[in-house]
Amino acid sequence: MKTILERGFLAGLIGALCIGAAVANVTPPDEVVKGTTASLQKVIGERQNEFRADPNKLYAVMEQMVVPRFDLKYITQLILARNWKGASEDQRARFQVAFKNMLMRSYADALLEYHNAVKTEWQPLRMADGATTATVHSKLLRQDGPPLPLGFAMRLKDGEWKVYDIIIENLSLVTNFRSQVNSEIKKQGLDGLIQRLERGESLAAPKSGKGAGSSGGGD
Repeated sequence: MKTILERGFLAGLIGALCIGAAVANVTPPDEVVKGTTASLQKVIGERQNEFRADPNKLYAVMEQMVVPRFDLKYITQLILARNWKGASEDQRARFQVAFKNMLMRSYADALLEYHNAVKTEWQPLRMADGATTATVHSKLLRQDGPPLPLGFAMRLKDGEWKVYDIIIENLSLVTNFRSQVNSEIKKQGLDGLIQRLERGESLAAPKSGKGAGSSGGGD
């Protein structure tokens, strides 16, 4: 069984699909994540038997619908932190792809299992005029527990709102993975970590929902 946090991150993936818009008519960040939930759940509901028979088809859907909606380069920079400056362009690119694949494949099966197990209650968006960062707040209404606070940290990039972090019960996904990545790099070096991820090995999902805030915005 997946943990509460894993389910929360799963919902974050479901909620991260945005609709492309011209700079002059940008889709608000809350509408971005609301549209995602309905769109992706609909696809999974209609094709769940097909996806169960061939998980690679689900991975392809995730690649098409979810991956482009994250600011992956920025997430990579946040997670590598001080290791970013010393990494070569090849290392940065390989880590980005390997880390993305780890997340998508780790949660694809759980997405099939839990896509109907939670409902989302959206909170009103509070964002200043002209803001280029925002957090969309929601609560997951679960069948087997109390409501789970969930936030999508987003920033405006090239005329689209994109997710750069997910906050579950005040726990930043980026902050937690950054700590793990830093520890692994100290043990085996960046190339060793990249090779491990490329072999399909995973980093552990966050274990606790208390005491860690968002990684913050900026360029």
